[in-house]
Formats: sequence, structure tokens, C-alpha cells
Amino acid sequence: MATNINTILSWFKTRSKPTQKQFHATWLSFWHKDEQIPTEKINGLQDILENKANLQALQNHQTDSNAHSEFFIRSKFIRTGELSVFKHPNNTDVTKEYTLEINDLVQGFVEKTWINGYYIGGDTNLLESFSVNTNA
Repeated sequence: MATNINTILSWFKTRSKPTQKQFHATWLSFWHKDEQIPTEKINGLQDILENKANLQALQNHQTDSNAHSEFFIRSKFIRTGELSVFKHPNNTDVTKEYTLEINDLVQGFVEKTWINGYYIGGDTNLLESFSVNTNA
């Protein structure tokens, strides 16, 4: 089907006139946009397809509770009533490294409300103990 590109170019040199047979051979050397190109005619496609994830394997991975278990072991899940605390840069007393101090940034649920704010002192079970950031 395909005619070598250099042969085609030689038929169309300046002051040359291709024959009808050469003209047809030119057009038959290319895929028309309405034609489907067979996958085996695309160099390297089979290798690419063989190296992609199998759909069933991917779906199994998405529902596998043991997938990436090492990540979840290192993760900290915060339960209702627990707070995630980020120490304020000015709170540098190493003896209070694991103690909530004024100005520490806090995230979590307080009085059934999700908060993102600074601890200002008082009972950590009460919203009034936090300067809550309401900007989303």
C-alpha cells in the first residue's frame, strides 16, 4: 500500500508531472482521516499497552484495605473530642512540647463544631476557649 516518501517526492519535482497511477499511489500511501489505523501498525503501541495498569488490578487496589498500609500506620486519625495541635513558634519551652499552650493552632471538633483557630486559654471542650478562624 505505502510508497516510499522519497519516491513520491521524485514524482512531484519541479517541471515533473506524475502519472495518474503515481498520483493514486501517493494518496494510497497515507491514512485518510475516515480510516481506522490498525493498532499493530502503530510502532511501540503494544509495549505501551502492556505496561499500563490492568483495570481489574487497579479496581482491586482501590478497595484493598491493606494497600499502602505503611502510609496509614504513620497517619494520625483524629477522633471527635481530640484536637490536632500545631505549636506556635513562640511556644518554645521543651518541657511543654506536648502541652496545649496559648496561641497554639488547633484543628478539630469542639462542641460538635469543626474549628481551625488559636487556643486562648480555658476548657478545651468549649468554643469560647478558641479564637476561631471563620474564613474558608
